[in-house]
Formats: sequence, C-alpha cells, structure tokens
Amino acid sequence: MFNIQFVSPRILISLIFGVAISFLIFFSCSSEQKKVEELFYLNHNDTVDYVGLATCASCHQDKAKTFSHTGMGSSFNLAIQKKSAADFSSVHVIYDTVNNLFYQPFWKNEALFFMEYRLDGKDTIHKRIEKIDYIIGSGQHTNSHLILRNGFVYQAPMTWYAQEKHWGLPPGFEKGRNSRFARIIDEECMSCHNAMPKVEAESDNKFTKIGLGIDCERCHGPGELHVNLRLQGKSIKSKDGIDRTIINPSKLSWQLQVDLCQRCHLQGNAVLQDGKRFTEFKPGMKLSDFYNVFMPNYQNNESGFIMASHAQRLQLSQCFIKSNKGGKQLSLTCINCHNPHISVKETGVSQFNNACKKCHSAADDCQGLPLEIKKNDNNCVKCHMPKSGTIDIPHVTVHDHFIRKPSKKALPQKGQLKGLYCINNDNPTTETTIKAYLSYYEKFNPDALYLKEARKLLNKKKDAVLEIYYWYLVGDNTKVIESSKHADESKLDAWGFYRIGQSYLNISQWDKAETFIQKALKIQPKNFEFIYKLSIAKHNLGKTLDEEQTLKFVIVLNPNHTQALNNLGYLYFKSGEMSKANSYYTRSLVTNPDFLPLLKNMFDYYLTSSNKVKALEMAKRILKKEPNNKTLKDFLQKNS
Repeated sequence: MFNIQFVSPRILISLIFGVAISFLIFFSCSSEQKKVEELFYLNHNDTVDYVGLATCASCHQDKAKTFSHTGMGSSFNLAIQKKSAADFSSVHVIYDTVNNLFYQPFWKNEALFFMEYRLDGKDTIHKRIEKIDYIIGSGQHTNSHLILRNGFVYQAPMTWYAQEKHWGLPPGFEKGRNSRFARIIDEECMSCHNAMPKVEAESDNKFTKIGLGIDCERCHGPGELHVNLRLQGKSIKSKDGIDRTIINPSKLSWQLQVDLCQRCHLQGNAVLQDGKRFTEFKPGMKLSDFYNVFMPNYQNNESGFIMASHAQRLQLSQCFIKSNKGGKQLSLTCINCHNPHISVKETGVSQFNNACKKCHSAADDCQGLPLEIKKNDNNCVKCHMPKSGTIDIPHVTVHDHFIRKPSKKALPQKGQLKGLYCINNDNPTTETTIKAYLSYYEKFNPDALYLKEARKLLNKKKDAVLEIYYWYLVGDNTKVIESSKHADESKLDAWGFYRIGQSYLNISQWDKAETFIQKALKIQPKNFEFIYKLSIAKHNLGKTLDEEQTLKFVIVLNPNHTQALNNLGYLYFKSGEMSKANSYYTRSLVTNPDFLPLLKNMFDYYLTSSNKVKALEMAKRILKKEPNNKTLKDFLQKNS
C-alpha cells in the first residue's frame, strides 16, 4: 500500500530545490521558454513513485468513477466473473485442428480454469488444467487470459471475441502456432495494457508488482510528489500557472500529446534506446528518447491496419498534417475528440461531430450525398472513419483513424514490401534501424528482405555487436564467434552473450558455451531459458551434479518447462533412480504430449521397467511423428 507520509519534508524540499535549481540553470541557457517548460516536470524525477488509482480517487472521485467504465479503466483485472465479458451459459469448446487439442473454460468455486485435452475416439488421452489469474482486455473487443507463476506471466490459449460473441484461439496462436500455456508476457506488453508494473532489475519479464487496470498515472505521471505537497497545502506552479508536480496532457505541445497516446496506441516493432526500459517513459517526455517504433513500408500503405494503430493512422490524415505541420493555430491530437475520463460508449455523437466542426464549420463543407448523410445520422465518424476488421486480430472491428473522404473505389492492395519505416522519429540512427530490421525478422516476419536491408546498413557502418545478432539470425555459428572476438564486451547485453553461447553450443564447444551463457546470466540471473541452455553445457561437460542443480533451478522458476523436466527425468533414469525419472517424465508429458525427445525417453524407460504395454503405446505415438522409424516398426511387429 502507498504511504502518503513516506516522503519526508526534508527529502521533498531537497527534491524540489534541486530540480528547481537545475531548471533555472537549464532555462538560463535557452530562449525557448515553452519548449523548456514542456520538458520540465518534477514528477519526471526517478525518485517520485506511483501511488495508485485509489489515492488519486480520494480527491478526484468524479473522474475516477467515470474512468472506471472506460476501455482503459477496465483493461486488466483479476479473473473474476464480474470482470469477464464472456459467455459461460453453456459448455464452450474450441478445437485446434492443427495440433489436435481441445480447450474448454469452466468456473469452480469462483475461480476460472482452462482445460486442454485430446481425444482418441471417446477416450481422453491427454488432459491439462490451468487456473487463470488475470483477464486482460476491457471486453469491448476481447478478453484474453493470463496465468501468474513465480512472478512470470503467461498467456493462455483461449480468447473471448466480444463483438462476434464466441471463443477462439488468441491472435498469434492460430495456424499451427499454438504456444499453449507458454507464451510469456514481457515488460513491453504489460506496461501498455495495465498500470505501470514493476519488474526485477535483472530481468525482462519477472514481475514484482502487477496493477489491476490502466490508471490515472499512465497519462498524468507518478503522483507521489503531487499528493504529498497537497497534503501539506503546498503547490508548485510556474509563471504560466502549470502545476509541475503532475502532468496535465492538455498543457503539453501537440507533439508530446501524441507521444503520450502513442506510447500504447502505436503498435509495431519497438526498438529500445541503449540503456532504456519500457517502464521509464513518463507523460510529457519524448517517446523517441526511449524507443522507436518501426512498421513495414509497402508501395501502398493505406489499405489495411492493425488493432493498435490509432496514432499511426491518424498521422496519415490531412486533418492531422495540415493542423500540426501547416502552421494552423488549432492542432489536432487525440484529446480533441476523446475525453479519456469518459467511455466512448457514453460519449455522444455530437462531441465527435463538434470536434470536426471546429475546422469544418460551414454547412457546405460536407460534400456527401444527402441520402448518405441521412443514412449515417449526420455522423462524421461513420463516413470519414469507418469501422473495419484489422489485419492482426481476427473477429474484431474498430474505427480506422485515417480520416479521409469516403470513396466507392476500392483501395489499391498493398504493393511490394520496401522495408521498414520509423513512425515516431523521422531520423533514427543507423544502429537503431539495423536493430529494427533484425528484431522484426526475428519476432514478426522472417522475410529475407529484412536481413538483406540490415546487411546493406552493416556494410556501411561496421558494428561487431550487431554483426553477432545478424549472423545469429542467419545461422552462421562461425561468423557469430568470429564477430564476438571483435566486439567490445562492455557493449554486449545479456542476449548478445547468449547468442555467442548458443553458437558455441551448436558446434559442441561446451566449455566456451558455458562461459558465455554464464556471462548472460550475470546480467539476467533469472532468465530460465538461459539457465536451461547452461544445463546443456553442464551435461556435455560431464558436470552431472551442476546439471542437476541447474535444471532444478529452471523448474523452480518455471514448473512447466517441458525440456528441463524431461532432462531431469533422463538424468535420474541414467543414474537408476527410476521413481524420480518417472515423476519428471510424467510432469513433462502433461506440459507437452507431443515432445518427441520425451516420448523416446519414456519408451526407453518403459522397456527398462519391463512395461511392454506402455512401451508399445509410446512406440505408436512416436511413429505418428516418425513413420519411417525402422527400429520402432520392428519392435511393434515383434510385440503386437
């Protein structure tokens, strides 16, 4: 809980005095008072903490009450029936045709569970049940579902699509890409869909604090200093009357207003600046100082858009361009139309129309046919920002924020892919652009063009660290290792060391692999994938005791790590501890009934245990995946 007396008067005075002196020194060197003051807010100081919605609501009850009904205010919460927008009136089952898995949601004692299962005829041959901890999404478009384990958050494989009122696989889980219960939610995702989280300093995704919905401070900045000063009856204002202890977005320049909104309403490939984290950006700051967002650039970029592309699409509009870059006094930003404290469902059509009429005031400005205007109830948005589906999330429709005249002509289809472009920075550095190409290839689309463009830039600007990343994605272990010898290790992050370590694993240089993965773990000691790879090096170096302890640590962090459970089972099998081997094999099988190395290990286990019936069962399962496995074919023929 936030303690409003936590910041002592002495610390408050020091903070205010110190920052004020810095401001005076900085201001004395600049003639652009407005620009300086936009960047100067006391709650930008990293000593100022977040206080939470309840503290804000104690003074701003009216706004907190209406905000709780907005999409942002209901964006994230515990998995309780009141939060869920889904239909549970009957049994709902979805079927993953590619992976032959069924999913069914159900409530038990006010707790939500998802059951994954597989059938062979009428027999259930696989079953896994997971408790759901959080529901993400307001329910206006979707409800997705999250699981919390030891500070790590995972997305579950069922989403409720509210507009079409049905259950389905989540976006990105379709067409054979079902990651089941293993898709990890990272700092980038959580810090957009929720109140500002806290993450362990030595981790990308181990949370120490998770909020329950986007709150006031996502738009107004940390409130600790503001609250403490108000309790003492004090106020810090500049000559223009702006309270510098809290952000009022309407007082920001249009550029910083847009940056504030596009912090979350601009989805793409976000490339962090060196040394920055997603949780460090605060309202009133320049977004490109923290990260740059890249999107694919096609010959025609106008048709098709993704769900969270509001800021990008708005900036394509002539209304936006002419009002903000054409020297007009009236700037168009998100808050011209949207009141963030009031739900869009409760905002009348007149508010949106009036925003349009501030520029288009004459009655004859609208050139639509009278019948069309009447058909759309004189609603500007219906004609000029029509609803349509998105290219990234199925079963939803949203308003396209690219404001333009309606046309009966179909938009030309997207043409040839030209590369990437940065949405929030006209001049990203070459290093940032290289990272964008490489990470887009790795995370979103393995199109050879992205590697080709990265190579062109690398040929012009040599960078050994980025060369490591490039050759890692190409799959050339020798080149990765060669590049590592020219890299300044002080510039390598955890993933840089990991890529070198993995390359040594790939060519069976176990001692080198161990060294570099340990360097990665010095930076991120609780990254369980790094720890798992370390166990492989330990295994091949014959360090059995170290391997055992390393695998156990993986399982402490992630109890459902399929490979670690399997490998620990194999370790005990080889040492003759059959009961322990069976226990870990069984746990691994529940997490993934199709993991081939595990099925082969279990076949050997059952043979050694003289359980021919189970060995035959495993042989049949393996042959479904390896139909040409002669050894198992012969085994079946002899024992069937």
